[in-house]
Amino acid sequence: MNKYLPLVSVAVVLFSGVAMAGSPKAPYVGVGYGINTSIDDNDLSSDCGVGGVACREVCDTDRAVNAYAGYPLSPNLAVEAGYTDMDYTARIEQDGGAVRGDQQSKALTLSAVGRKPLSANTGLFGKVGAAYWDSEVETTAGNTDDSGFTPVVGVGAEYNFSEHMGVRAGIDHFVSMGEQSKIIESGVVGTADTGVTTATVGLHYNF
Repeated sequence: MNKYLPLVSVAVVLFSGVAMAGSPKAPYVGVGYGINTSIDDNDLSSDCGVGGVACREVCDTDRAVNAYAGYPLSPNLAVEAGYTDMDYTARIEQDGGAVRGDQQSKALTLSAVGRKPLSANTGLFGKVGAAYWDSEVETTAGNTDDSGFTPVVGVGAEYNFSEHMGVRAGIDHFVSMGEQSKIIESGVVGTADTGVTTATVGLHYNF
């Protein structure tokens, strides 16, 4: 968890400067596109269940797509709902190709978002909330599907180039999205319990 403390620290600093006075800004919606981190090799499999041979990671990252909608409670605080499709959060293969598999994940989020203006058009934001995740694993050794709740934190920056349109770049970290320590553990196929981070850039519209 220590490597994620900078994300949490930035979010806390932004929330500590929230001002509750003034008229709230308009509701907003947005979409983003980027990448997600994959599950580390150590979380993939102690063995693939065929001759005790370990699996290897096929790729380091994959695409991430998100959509979100927010409602301001004040100029500096909003509540935001979102959806993130992380596509493949793991792709594994045993040397020789006897066993192959992948894990796909998606999540619905609800977060409090604190904003810190830097200028009339530019600002930073931090968010803290919860996510309902769903992960599906398909392997040549079997398939499974798990879901649950996990904390989510994020930071980013926004730039409004007109009254209604702007761009947002952000990083979100989903703390845990699985039910067992490895995808294939003691011959049992399951969803790997690990954190996933997404980095996206996109457009938002202010009503």
